[in-house]
This record gives sequence, structure tokens and C-alpha cells, in this order.
Amino acid sequence: MKKQKYLFEELITEIKEAYLQDGDASFYKDGGWCVYAKKADLNLKSECYVLPYPKYDLETDTEEENEFAVQNGLEFVYRDEMLQDVIAAAVDEDADISNKKLLKAIKYYEKYDTFMDID
Repeated sequence: MKKQKYLFEELITEIKEAYLQDGDASFYKDGGWCVYAKKADLNLKSECYVLPYPKYDLETDTEEENEFAVQNGLEFVYRDEMLQDVIAAAVDEDADISNKKLLKAIKYYEKYDTFMDID
């Protein structure tokens, strides 16, 4: 990702534009990342943060919470794969899909664990 702090709408746009330009290959350039925010129920104007995956300690079998997230009272919202997969599937159905519809598709996937039909 290009930066750490986003409006959720900016992040959706960046993922969509990268997918339209480079396809699935664009998804693996940045390594793993997660979206964090003050509240998990994001809307297009919500501030969110793109941070690396939490580190996993094999010895204690625990995830180490991201220090920046903890210090700033942020909670985990989404993993990169989920956002990318949902946006790619929706864009494949409608290359001109709006961010509002993409947000709806993300929320649908979050609730039902399946892709929403784009009409």
C-alpha cells in the first residue's frame, strides 16, 4: 500500500485501481497487511490504518498485537486477502462499480461469507 492512514473509500479506490491495472498480480506486491480502525463498522469516510500482519509467536502460540494499533486504540477490521478478493470479484462483474456498491459487497461478504451478486 502506498501509505498507512486512509479514508476507507481511498483504500477501496486504491485496491480497485490496482486490480484494474495489474489484475491479481497487484495484490501480492506489498506483502500481508490488515486494516485497523477505531471502530470495526466502517463507512466510506471512516479513517483506517493499513498495518502489517500481527507477528505470531510459535513458542507461546499467540499473536502479538500491532504496537501502533494498541497505542492508538485501534481494532482489527479486515485482512488484505478478503478485501482484495471481494473487490476483484465485484470489479469482474462491473468494472465501473461505485465505492458505495463495493462497500455493500464487503459488508455482505463479512456477514454471509460469500460474494454478493452485483446487479
